[in-house]
Amino acid sequence: MVKIGRQKRKVLQKINPKVEIRISATPKTTSDHIVTVSREEVVKEEMIKIQVVLNPDITKGYNDERELNEHLIKCALDKRNQIAKAYMDEGVNINPLLLIQLPNDTTESMTAEDSEIASQVKTYLKAIRDITVDNKKLAVWLSGEKENLEGLENGDNMTEVLLFKQAIALGWDCPRAAVLLIFRKLQSNQFTIQTVGRILRMPEQKFYKNDLLNVGYVYTDISKDQIQIVADDMDYLNKDVLQAVRRENLKNVDLQSYYSVYKSSDRNRLGPDFRKVLIDCFSRNWLVKWHQLMFSFSLSEPNEPEPIISGSIAEENRKRAEQSKGIKFDVLRLGVEIPENIVFQNEVNIIDVSGHRHEFAKSAGEIRRIYIDYCRSMLGNFEKSHSTDILAGYLLQAMEELFELFETDAMKVILYHTNKPKFTDIITRALYNYGQILQKRQRAAKQRSFVQYSWEVPAERLYKESTHHVMPRMKEHALLPFIELNAVSTPERRFSEFLEANKEYIDWWYKNGDEGKQHYSIPYENSQGEKSLFYVDFVIRMKNGQVFLFDTKTENSDSEAPNKHNALIDYMTDKDLKGGIIVEKKEVWYYSRFHINTTADINGWDTFFPSDIV
Repeated sequence: MVKIGRQKRKVLQKINPKVEIRISATPKTTSDHIVTVSREEVVKEEMIKIQVVLNPDITKGYNDERELNEHLIKCALDKRNQIAKAYMDEGVNINPLLLIQLPNDTTESMTAEDSEIASQVKTYLKAIRDITVDNKKLAVWLSGEKENLEGLENGDNMTEVLLFKQAIALGWDCPRAAVLLIFRKLQSNQFTIQTVGRILRMPEQKFYKNDLLNVGYVYTDISKDQIQIVADDMDYLNKDVLQAVRRENLKNVDLQSYYSVYKSSDRNRLGPDFRKVLIDCFSRNWLVKWHQLMFSFSLSEPNEPEPIISGSIAEENRKRAEQSKGIKFDVLRLGVEIPENIVFQNEVNIIDVSGHRHEFAKSAGEIRRIYIDYCRSMLGNFEKSHSTDILAGYLLQAMEELFELFETDAMKVILYHTNKPKFTDIITRALYNYGQILQKRQRAAKQRSFVQYSWEVPAERLYKESTHHVMPRMKEHALLPFIELNAVSTPERRFSEFLEANKEYIDWWYKNGDEGKQHYSIPYENSQGEKSLFYVDFVIRMKNGQVFLFDTKTENSDSEAPNKHNALIDYMTDKDLKGGIIVEKKEVWYYSRFHINTTADINGWDTFFPSDIV
C-alpha cells in the first residue's frame, strides 16, 4: 500500500494541480479549506455502524496465555457466526469476515512471537472449526505469505477469517468485515483506530432491524484501561457497554412490526432544489430577470432557458435592485464602509470606527469567514452542519447569475450594512418557502415510508452504560440481565415491578425500545394527520401462551395516546393479541378493549390481573 501512495504522489507532482481534494478519516495534512463531517452525521446516513463493542461474552479464568488466546478466537468466531445467521435471517447475501491481527504492528516483518501466535491461530481454526487456506475459508496477509486475497472484499466471498499484520490497515477497504480480534502489543494509537475503522462500514449503507448487524465487535487481550482513544469524535468505541442476552429456550413471538425506510427525508436540511426557490424569491421581490451564465455549475433543471451571456441583463437587474430596494453595488469600488457602532456579525476583532466611517479593508479570507457565519445565522431550524455551505453556495450563484458578481465582490455587496437587511429578507422568504415544500415532501414520504417485517425478541441487545443500569433482581425479563433506563418513567418502573410480582402467571416480559428498526412498532396516524410509528412499551407472554401488548401512561400524559391506542386495537383485530394503553389507578392497572377518546376517563375499562389469565 505504501508503494501505491508513492505513485500517487509522483502523479500529483507531474500534474502540479492548483487544487487537491483529499478525503481521510485520519488526515495528516493541513489546508486552508477543510470540510469536517462528524461521525454522528455519517451514522445518521446509515453508512457506518453505530458503535464498536469491546470483548462481549468474554469469561474470566485462564491457566495460561495459550488458553486465553484460544478463548478469544472462539468468542470472535462465535460472534462472526451469529452475524452470519443474522444476515441470513434478513435475506441478505453477505458472509461476514473476522479479522485477526497479530501483535507488533509497528513492523511488517514476522517476529518469533508473531509466528508462534499465527501457528496457534491456524491450528485452532483447522482442528476446531475446519477453517483452512485449502478450503478457502482462511485468507492470509503476512510478510512472505499471501493466500486467498483475490475477491476478498466481495460480500459473498466464502472466506470467513483473515489473518494479517500491518499492511492490511493502510488503505484496505472491506465492508463485510464485522469482527476484529487484536492480539496484544499494539503500540501506534492512530494505527489502532484506523484498524478498528475497518469493521465500521455498513455493507449495504443501511441499518438492519437486527441491531447485531449495526454494531462492530472487537476482541483483544489488551486491558481496556491501556487503550488510548483520540478525543476528536472517536467515541464510537464503547469500552463499557452493557449487554443483555435472550434467555435460553425462550418461547418467542412472531409479531408484524414496521420500520421507516425514509429516515433521511425527515431531516430539516437544504437540498439542490433550494437554488431555484432562492432565485425565484429574488425575481419576485426585486423584479429582476433570471439568466444563467455559460459556465454555471448548477444542476440542470427541466424547462429552463438556454444559458446566455448578456451584460445588459445584469446591468438591468442591478438598476432594478437599486431602484426598488436601494441596493448599493458600487461597494466594489469603495470598499466596505463601516459606519459608527456597526460591526460584522461574529467577528473575532471589534472595529473601532471612532464616530465616523472607515473603509474596511478586510482580506478575502476574513470576508468569507464573516459571510459563512452570516449564512449559518440565517438557518434557524435547518441543520446547520449540512445546510450552511448549501445556502452560502447558492446565494453566491444567484449573485453570479442575476448580477454578474463573483465570490468576494458578491460577499461584500451582501454584507454591506445597508444591503444586508434586504438580503436577509430574501433569504428568510426563500427558507420559509422551501420549508413549506420540505414539509409537504416529508408528509408524502411518511405516507409510503413503512416496511413490514416479522419481529421477535432479539438474541441480544446493547445498552449505553452512561444512560442505563442493571436490575439483577428482575428475573422474568426476556433478556438477562434486565437493563433499565436511568430516567425511566414512574409508570414504566411500576409496571415492571408489577410484572415481576406476578411471575407465576407470566412466561416472560420484554421492555421495548423507543426508536430504530430493531425495535417493535406499529404505524398510527397522529393528530396532525401524519403517519408515525408507535413503539409499544411492553410485550408480555403469559404461561398459557396469550400475548399482551401494553403501553403505560398516566391520565392525559400523552395527547397522542388515544390515537396510538386505537391504532393498536385495529392492529390486533383478527390476531391472538390483547392490550392497549394501560393506566394505573389505586394500584390497579386498567386498559380498554375498545377505541378511546381520552386516558382521563377509564370508566368501562378492563382490569389486568395476570392471575385471571388462565
